[in-house]
Amino acid sequence: MIRKSILVLLAAAVSLTAGCTSRYQDMLRDRDERIRELSGDIARLRNENEELQRRELPAPQNASAGREQNPGVIREIQEAVGGDALVSIRRGRISIGVDDSVTFDSGSTALKDSSHRVLRNVASVLRSRFSGNRFFITGHTDSDPIQKTKDRFRSNRHLSTERADAVAAYLIKQGVPEANIVVVGYGQYDPLDPKNKAKNRRVEIVVGDPM
Repeated sequence: MIRKSILVLLAAAVSLTAGCTSRYQDMLRDRDERIRELSGDIARLRNENEELQRRELPAPQNASAGREQNPGVIREIQEAVGGDALVSIRRGRISIGVDDSVTFDSGSTALKDSSHRVLRNVASVLRSRFSGNRFFITGHTDSDPIQKTKDRFRSNRHLSTERADAVAAYLIKQGVPEANIVVVGYGQYDPLDPKNKAKNRRVEIVVGDPM
């Protein structure tokens, strides 16, 4: 009888330990995800701060930005990356936007095969034209709440950050220096067109200032 009681107590202790271990692992995962989100917020704020500082510079000191906004330069980059991406100037910076219909299935962070060609082209442009610059890889979603994968992503910002990170990882494999890359998740908070949800679901590769 005593031996049976001891076995029961041991089984209970093992079960309790396993439960504690599982909860601890969940806490660690939540912590790591929160750190990634905060890192994205910090990078976004740094980007906005750099933009504000650049706007305050006198025109002669900011001449390089004006040269890069030359329509001919934009056309050249557009031809280099191909029709699956859109090259534009947003907030004074060159931005290469890739629609999520090219890059991801709904609710997924796994890059589709259709994204590989355009991202290889983007990587080639970044290496050849902007090798010493910082690159902001920014993820964007629409405003619809997550449904299919709400067990994996806490928010649209979380999903957008993971997608931006997937694009960044691919660019790094193509030779873009990892130290030059910042990953940012905007979620639904930087729409191109508030009335066109599909247009807002994208990843942008933004060329920052020289490092």
